[in-house]
Amino acid sequence: MEWSKTIQFGNRKLELPLVKIKESPLCPYNAYNRMCTLIPVDGDKPAFLIPQSKGYKILCYSFFQKRLRDILEMCGLNSSKFSSHSFRRGGATWAFHSKVPSELIQFHGDWRSDAYKVYLEFDLQDKLSISRAMADEILN
Repeated sequence: MEWSKTIQFGNRKLELPLVKIKESPLCPYNAYNRMCTLIPVDGDKPAFLIPQSKGYKILCYSFFQKRLRDILEMCGLNSSKFSSHSFRRGGATWAFHSKVPSELIQFHGDWRSDAYKVYLEFDLQDKLSISRAMADEILN
């Protein structure tokens, strides 16, 4: 990726590895390959294109946002509670709950600061584990 919120001047490239998740409908590797099969384009074109009657259009934020919200509505969810940014926030939270070290979460999300920490969501179990750890330390 040569342009993003944190790469605005093409001064570096962000590489995002895709891993295979065997037998999962959420496998990013399979999803990307399926997309490439359904939308075959030359290798020098952008990664995400939308077929049009006269070729292809680059997938832009507004189209993705609208399509995401349409799909959420079809699933019976309140689409106003979600945005394309939900993937970034959810990814950081998922990585955190998967015990990924914070510096790797920051690196993977291409955050230059600790700003990603505001995305992390904690539940009552998380708070309970903190209280238990503190109580255990008092007893030791």
